[in-house]
Amino acid sequence: MNPIDFISISTKAMKAYETFCQPVCKKYQLSQTSFDVLMFLANNPEYNTARDICEIRGIRTGIASVAVDLLVKNGYIHRQPDASDRRLTRLILTEKSEEIIQSGRLIQREFGAQLITGISDEEMTAYMKTAQKFRENILNMKQTRGDLL
Repeated sequence: MNPIDFISISTKAMKAYETFCQPVCKKYQLSQTSFDVLMFLANNPEYNTARDICEIRGIRTGIASVAVDLLVKNGYIHRQPDASDRRLTRLILTEKSEEIIQSGRLIQREFGAQLITGISDEEMTAYMKTAQKFRENILNMKQTRGDLL
């Protein structure tokens, strides 16, 4: 498989995911990025800083900042200073975000189910092993070519 094929598949998967998310985003008048931030915080409660969102979810700093500001303004999250490190600000989901999160999780389950349609358990296991090797290779690239990543 050509390396560009991996990028193409990833891009198409993201576009398909965004299409699945559109009804929820429209219903709650959220941008895709704001929705992504909310869902990231809901699905990964241990990663609750803007830096986490940027590093792990891969959202650019400026775009994440605008999304966080809008979510705070609309009452979906609030900022809380970290008790042990005053340099950190935690992003905490509010009760107002619960309905969106429930809708988002349903969409994510539907997307996941359609994505793996026709894939056997054995194929999924093989894919997961391969994906782990990709992750390891990417981390190795980052260590050896960090200036590029």
